[in-house]
Amino acid sequence: MPAKLKLTARFLLIAATLVCVVGMVGPFKGVEKNFVPADKAAHFIAFYGLTVLMMMAFPKSRRLEITLAAIGLGAAVEVAQFFTHRGFSFSDLSADVVGAFAVWVPMWLQSVRSPPVVERRRRASDRAVEPAPERSRTA
Repeated sequence: MPAKLKLTARFLLIAATLVCVVGMVGPFKGVEKNFVPADKAAHFIAFYGLTVLMMMAFPKSRRLEITLAAIGLGAAVEVAQFFTHRGFSFSDLSADVVGAFAVWVPMWLQSVRSPPVVERRRRASDRAVEPAPERSRTA
């Protein structure tokens, strides 16, 4: 991935994270209804987008760890909402989890479906250097 794209993804990740955290914890309760009619859909979209940006910003990190980090952020936001008297909601956290895993699951299925690049290269090199069949020596 080009360095410029990675840097752009990191900048967008910081901006999106700030917008999400301020929107979910700040005094703007219900502002997401101006964009998305359902609160759970807003959580799903937010954490789907954050997970995609995290994977683009850190392409060499493990995808499952990135997904779990996004879920951790969702849990932290819900705990922060509890302390700001907005209330902890398991259904909001569930929407966050589903949004994050909606990014990871197709990638995981693809990795299960096809062997990793290193394995494909090894198999290709093994085929290229097949040993010649042994000839019987009769004198």
